[in-house]
Amino acid sequence: MEETINDVDARLKYVKGLPVEYFKYHGEGMPSTYAMIWCMKATGICRLFKREDLYEFLFRLPVALNSIGPVERWLLREKLLDYEFKGKHFVLTLEEVVMHFGIEVTDHYINYRPREEFLKSVGHSISIAMLVGIFGGFSVLAPEEDEDGSKRMSGQEHAPEITPELLAKAEFFAKDTMKFVPETIFSDENLNIAEKERQLEKRRYRIKNLPVFNMKKIPQKIIHEWISYAFKPEYAKKYLGDKEAFDQKIRPLVYLAWLIAHDLLIINGIETCETEGVVLNYDDYELPGGGYRLDQTIEEYQLEELALQLKGKY
Repeated sequence: MEETINDVDARLKYVKGLPVEYFKYHGEGMPSTYAMIWCMKATGICRLFKREDLYEFLFRLPVALNSIGPVERWLLREKLLDYEFKGKHFVLTLEEVVMHFGIEVTDHYINYRPREEFLKSVGHSISIAMLVGIFGGFSVLAPEEDEDGSKRMSGQEHAPEITPELLAKAEFFAKDTMKFVPETIFSDENLNIAEKERQLEKRRYRIKNLPVFNMKKIPQKIIHEWISYAFKPEYAKKYLGDKEAFDQKIRPLVYLAWLIAHDLLIINGIETCETEGVVLNYDDYELPGGGYRLDQTIEEYQLEELALQLKGKY
């Protein structure tokens, strides 16, 4: 049994004790498990495998949830936060956080997003947590409901101003709560964690050694010939004669063809996406009506034909 909570794609196979036993018996997570999933999504934490993962989670929690004051609650009542699960009210405690050591809510190759990235996009992270919570019937901060009954992911409305005072409060909270975390959770971890960490190390090694795109290495003749048959003459002339237009339109398309040539793009219809570790700015491929469909972009600009010319050469 994989101990995977499928509706929210979270895994308990690396956890020891009550959360995983509860899941095996009931076929769903404990209420506190869902609270942890929500909070980890809101803080950009993928898994709790190491001491530093837990510390970072506890640092980010009062930042993401500043609007409901978890630090003040901790100081007054030693409770962290209220949450809802299937229409019922619950309170998350530090003990419940600790018992979920080993939980994985996102199968990323790193255990958490860099702090700098998180601090720049707290509202976005909260909105992701809100969206995930809708599928599982749980929430810490509920989405706003519009007049038509639709849910609005209102994370930005809860995002705090990142000030030195807030960061100092978060640091205090993390250090103070860690004092109450038993050392045994770090020394007596689930044996599955070691196997997962070996897998993660292989993934990180592969990503570290990915080929690097270099537009200058691709002969201009190949690019010019592709432009001439992929675009109407007036557009081809524009892109070949205007460096700014070339960089804005052509460079991202050539990069997409280069990814195909190096097997770094998974072509699967509407689900076409980059392989793990590849950096892709989806804003470069926005469709005229909004949104994106990489498979449509590939077909429209004949990028697989261009990829064939690049494969094994550049």
